[in-house]
Amino acid sequence: MATKTATSKTRKPKVNNFVLVLEQFLEKHNLTADSTPNQLSEHAPKLDALLPDWMARRCVKVALARGTGNRRSFSRKQVEALLPDKRKRKLTIEERAKYCAKIGDVMDIFAHHLDLGPKNDYENEIVASGSRQSQFRVKLAEAGVSPKIINTYAKDPKLIQESNKIQKKQTMKRMANPDRIPTHFSLANVSKRIQNMDVSKIPTREDLMDIIVMLSMRPAEVRSLRINHYEPDHSNIPAWYKDGYSWYCTGYLKSRGEKKKNPEPRPSLSMEKNPERTRELLAWIQDAIKAKKLSDPVFTGKGTRNAWPFNEFLKQEPYRTIPKKLRDYGSKHAFRIHGGKKPTPQHLKLLSRIAMRQELDLLDAGDNYAIGDTESEESDF
Repeated sequence: MATKTATSKTRKPKVNNFVLVLEQFLEKHNLTADSTPNQLSEHAPKLDALLPDWMARRCVKVALARGTGNRRSFSRKQVEALLPDKRKRKLTIEERAKYCAKIGDVMDIFAHHLDLGPKNDYENEIVASGSRQSQFRVKLAEAGVSPKIINTYAKDPKLIQESNKIQKKQTMKRMANPDRIPTHFSLANVSKRIQNMDVSKIPTREDLMDIIVMLSMRPAEVRSLRINHYEPDHSNIPAWYKDGYSWYCTGYLKSRGEKKKNPEPRPSLSMEKNPERTRELLAWIQDAIKAKKLSDPVFTGKGTRNAWPFNEFLKQEPYRTIPKKLRDYGSKHAFRIHGGKKPTPQHLKLLSRIAMRQELDLLDAGDNYAIGDTESEESDF
């Protein structure tokens, strides 16, 4: 009886679609194993745009390292140059939102929403995570994701409520126990240093610090803030123009909604009563930063955030403070200087809001002015 002999069939290996994409990409851009890492890195964004997820990237990396009959394998450095490891950097909230909008998968939105949530039960982390998730929702909306999807997959009402309660409690605590302004930042001391500033010299970090106080600035606004004089056409007065104010600021941060895209000028109010002198001192600081004679308090020369050096500087004696408090000191000094002899709480609140370039009354700064600061000084303001 004849028996059949089993013969092994040679199967043609399946070709991964992304490997085909890779080969076509290499051929199109004339990239080979002889290409330098610098040459390969120039094409990295284009290749990355063709690969939808980590699995596709992994397949392509393996194919590059193995090589083919028609192509030599790439070295480890070359593979890293052409496909940098995304795990080495964290996506920004805006990048997360754009990715989710591009993919269109609601579970991706939900996963990123959870990833931005609280990492522990500490109050500060709960508040911070609520802020992160709120910003994520804003960026999703800007990327074109529907409000219904955002509210369903990227909103945690319980976390929002808990965060609001914590912030309310912290606000009430601050109001009941207002911080004293350090002696170094008293109205008299800051005013004296501002008067003695010489714009013909190179400014120091202390000068920068006092200018931030003078203008009630966020440290991140040091480069962008501008002060300009406006003379409106009385037949067509802009909606943002306020009677009694002819000097206005632009380049401020933290606008909301439509005003974030098209910010309107806001009245300028600072510790220095002479607006031209105020603008001169601001330009003095900005020119020094531009010329790299003075470091930006927040951003590096490449535009990345690095506030650590300035934060550490403020921790030293005699400052002993943190960046965000400089703005508070300035607003309190400004409304004291411009408030007159017997100002009402409402007027002080308005002046504080103007000095800080705010749209809303978040806190009554007049009610929280540092106790003892006025008693320890002799001032004509």
